[in-house]
Amino acid sequence: MEFPIYKVLQENEQHILAKWQSNVFSQAPHELLPGNTSKGQFTDPISYSIEKNTAAIFKWLIKAADDNDLAEALEEICRLSAVQNSKPSEALGFIWALKHVIHQLLASGKIICPNADDLMDVDARIDKIVGQAFDFYCACRAQIYELRVNEIKRMYGRDAG
Repeated sequence: MEFPIYKVLQENEQHILAKWQSNVFSQAPHELLPGNTSKGQFTDPISYSIEKNTAAIFKWLIKAADDNDLAEALEEICRLSAVQNSKPSEALGFIWALKHVIHQLLASGKIICPNADDLMDVDARIDKIVGQAFDFYCACRAQIYELRVNEIKRMYGRDAG
């Protein structure tokens, strides 16, 4: 069932994305983002990746696109977050920031939510994004720990096994 709020969110996509991405960049560690004004794929790959993937996540949210589109975007951002030395709640805070931006716009009256069921559906979809992101983040962290253990084993000659 299509909820009217998705049409409203789609109409405000650029505004919501701009606020959300600004929030994501303000939360990122300063050493992670070089501060380039150009966010090209080769001049600032991290910012480029964040912009590209947050846009893909938002498109999935408003259009109920294929889950593979969501998985690819989430996995790329989660890989970036996993190499940082941060808690999962901090690493995945960018997703809750989207919910916050949408709720702020609703509270300000800039966008109108036809009814509570619409907003509950949006919130449920964002919660689904959080769950998937947590799975990706944990898998990436486990892979990093496994690589570290294997490197220590290799360094001390305990590679048998």
